[in-house]
Amino acid sequence: MASILKLQVIGGAYNEGALAYLLQTDDFRFLLDCGWDENFSPEIIEEYKRHIKSVDAVLITYPDIYHLGALPYLVGHCGLKCPVYATIPVYKMGQMFMYDLHQSRSNSEDFTLFTLDHVDAAFDLFIQLKYDQSIPLEGNGQGLTITPLPAGHMIGGAIWKISKEGEEEIVYAVDYNHKKERSNLTKISRPTLLITDALNTKYSQGQRKTKDAQLLKTMRRDGNVLICVDTAGRVLELALLLEQLWRNEQSGLFAYSLALLNNFSFQVIEFARSQVEWMSDKIVRQFEENRANPFHLRYVKLCHDLNELEKVRAPKVVLASQPDLECGFARDLFIQWVENDKNSIILTTRTCPGTLARELIDKPNLTTIEVEVRRKVPLEGVELEEYMERQRILNEQNAAKAQAEKKKSRKLSKRSIDEEMDVDVSVDDYEEEEEDEEEEEEDDDDENQDNNKSKLSTTDTIIDTGLADDLKGNSLHTPSSIRLPSQSPFAPKRKAFAMFPYKEEKYVCDDYGEIINLDDYMIIETKPSIANDLSSINFGDSDERHPFSELTDITNNNNNTPGMIMMQQPATTVPNNQSQHPSIQQVQHQPSSIPFKTLRDKRELKINAKVLYVDFEARSDRESIEKLLNQIKPKNLIFIHGTQDCIEQLDKYCTARQIVQGRIFSPHIGEIVDATTERNLYQ
Repeated sequence: MASILKLQVIGGAYNEGALAYLLQTDDFRFLLDCGWDENFSPEIIEEYKRHIKSVDAVLITYPDIYHLGALPYLVGHCGLKCPVYATIPVYKMGQMFMYDLHQSRSNSEDFTLFTLDHVDAAFDLFIQLKYDQSIPLEGNGQGLTITPLPAGHMIGGAIWKISKEGEEEIVYAVDYNHKKERSNLTKISRPTLLITDALNTKYSQGQRKTKDAQLLKTMRRDGNVLICVDTAGRVLELALLLEQLWRNEQSGLFAYSLALLNNFSFQVIEFARSQVEWMSDKIVRQFEENRANPFHLRYVKLCHDLNELEKVRAPKVVLASQPDLECGFARDLFIQWVENDKNSIILTTRTCPGTLARELIDKPNLTTIEVEVRRKVPLEGVELEEYMERQRILNEQNAAKAQAEKKKSRKLSKRSIDEEMDVDVSVDDYEEEEEDEEEEEEDDDDENQDNNKSKLSTTDTIIDTGLADDLKGNSLHTPSSIRLPSQSPFAPKRKAFAMFPYKEEKYVCDDYGEIINLDDYMIIETKPSIANDLSSINFGDSDERHPFSELTDITNNNNNTPGMIMMQQPATTVPNNQSQHPSIQQVQHQPSSIPFKTLRDKRELKINAKVLYVDFEARSDRESIEKLLNQIKPKNLIFIHGTQDCIEQLDKYCTARQIVQGRIFSPHIGEIVDATTERNLYQ
């Protein structure tokens, strides 16, 4: 019997925005990608909220913001708790993407959409897979199997295959790249139902040698070169390319310094070194033959803020995040360098319309551009006093609320303990005790009877004078002849023994035994005060935290970018020394106590530098997509993620060539597509 197949578009239809689709297979619902755009549009969040409670699993294809950017928000604010499936590199690099995005925003403004806690909580839901590893689902997904296949584009990128035993096979393939690259695998499957994008239908890629030569020519000018890249995706490809160019003595690039600048540059390269198996066959063979890891970079200097970059000798080529130029170090360097005619700005990816980078790509002849300069400055004077007063009132309210909750919890706990400590007396025991007392009264003389009455009277007096609680609280078994006021002679037959409250701790185990909690073995070190170090990090909000313990919360007073808050490691650390840097598992957050405000100024910049777009997106172009569809020939086809012209052109091509055996769909946002093959199914 065929399955019920429905697809609803949440985002990424007839546009170039974030990707998110709700796929229903019988009673199981997948969220295919969970993206957000650079401007954090609230419209897509409203679409998420309508369906978030019905999601059973999330499948992530790539680690960038377009494919998982909304995940921390949905986990932190919308209650998303289902499993999230991704490959190992997507899990690791996705953390770097979200950490760097949060820090880039927090450096220049008060960013509160999600915190680093939300990022950590989101990635705790991840289930990491390898390529071609099939995972059977449970519950409503009984009989379904998901498998990630290599997609190219970014390291760890996945094409998801969803199979059901003896029935339909669904393949979700977006932003894939069929070409063999320096750090990506290429493999594609033959699905029955194909869900794919049409973003590059009207685009034809040039030859790789031409793009490399164009990049090399631009870098040979006298000034500095800014290359706008992402955090942990395509930047690996570019870093490897530039490293190879610098190693070539005939390139003539030794006069230039080469730097990688983002908040987590060391961690990104460190993770790349451990993921050689996910790269191309050429790199794997090179590693096996020479035992040389390609990401042991000799010429690329790793920098974490503008202060470290200032120490790099000029002229220099800088790979900086973010690629959209909306925030991050790339935006700071663009503002500093764009008015110098000796400098060059290289854009490597087409971001969403409305971003600064996209405006420069769409309008290559611009001579001036207006940008908003955002910077954070500490509060002073009256503003600081008002802020402290608001914080004091808020702290008092929170303390009162916490005290009330604690008092209520104490009362409930005491009531529960009292109920557990009460000793129940069965009806049979009560009757037997009554008969024994009657026999004793007949055999004993009046003196003994008087003594017994005196003892019972004394006992009753003790209970009435307030020691009943002591009897209940301190005696494990209260004598049956002494009945407490709260007890009934008609109690249940089952005896309840005195119990103290105990919460059983559940231990998590894997194939190798109990999971080790690293916090139990960490040594707490007291770090010296570095209050005078003006090149350390500060997070503007008191409740936000940074994931690396060796970063300290102090204001940065950079002369080139006043008011900007930058990140820097302690002076004793060496960027290229592995032992001096924490791993991603050693996550420790530190709050900031200095209040800030965000100043926004409009500035008109003259574009004197050379601005050039060189395509390093690594997506399949029109020719490749058409060839791929001819090979696959799916039974049904759903086009998503692309402009209207691109989708219509690809639709006409498939119809004219009769590539699709069944139907072709191209839904809009909010539209539901019913791709069920058997129309007589009860739905």
